[in-house]
Parts: sequence; C-alpha cells; structure tokens
Amino acid sequence: MNDDQNQQHRDGQSSSQNESTHHKNLKCMAELSMWQDQCKRISAEFENFKRRVDKDKLRWSEMAKESVLLDLLPFVDTFDVALQQKNGADLTGVAMVYQTLLKLLSKHDVTVMQATKDFDPQFHEAVMQVQSENHASGEIVEVLSKGFMIKDRVLRPAKVSVAI
Repeated sequence: MNDDQNQQHRDGQSSSQNESTHHKNLKCMAELSMWQDQCKRISAEFENFKRRVDKDKLRWSEMAKESVLLDLLPFVDTFDVALQQKNGADLTGVAMVYQTLLKLLSKHDVTVMQATKDFDPQFHEAVMQVQSENHASGEIVEVLSKGFMIKDRVLRPAKVSVAI
C-alpha cells in the first residue's frame, strides 16, 4: 500500500469513527433530554403532592377545631337558661363566665346566628310546629336553641319552632 492509500484507509476509519461517535452523542443527548423531562415531571408531581398534603392538613385541623367548638355549645345553652332564671339569685359570676365563653368562641371565629323571621333549612332546624295567630305559616315562632356560625359556615343550626 502506498502512502495515499494508507491515508485514504485511515480517513475512512476516522470518518466511520466520527459517525459512530456522533451517533452515540445523539443517543446520549436524547437520553439526557428524556431524563431531564422525567425529572421535571417528578418535581411537579412532588410539588402538587406537597400542596395537597398542606391543604389536607389544614382541613383536618379545621375539622378538629370545629369538633371541639361544637362540643362547647351546650355550655352556652346551659348559661343561657341559667341567666334567664329570675329566682332572685345573684348571677353576676355566671354572667362573667358566660361572657368569657362567648369571647373564647369569638376568638375562634364562632358567632351567634342573627335571628330571622323566615325559616331557612340551611340555618335552622325545625324541632316542632305550632299554631300561631301572630305568625304566617313557615315563620319562626321561637328560637329554642341559638344557631352558631364559624366564619361563613354553619357550625350548628338554630333549633326553632315554626308556625303551621
């Protein structure tokens, strides 16, 4: 083989090696792109998971809080009854405890529902129907137990008697 032939043979091998290296590089770049894409997807899924967990944690915390606050409401009812008694007893201490309880509830965004004339099943629970000369059918005659809201949701509906 002469020098020209040797050079051509080496150039052929070099060209073949370059093509092989180029093909390997393309394959590596494609694989790199695939792994980067997968990494981005997993990262996005993880962020969504963290948001869901935070949202669930907040919801469970709110539910636990509402449960405890709901358990306190019978005490409010008992104080209401005690303060309505007119038996000559000094109820100053009872009134102070009652006010403290209402402040505690208020601190946790619990408020007494405003009295309304018309029955609304979203806010009222009709526990009895009564005849009334002074009320139209469906109107609330008497609030038997106060209703309470927590923020903008009903914590406990008001128990009412409704005119027939």
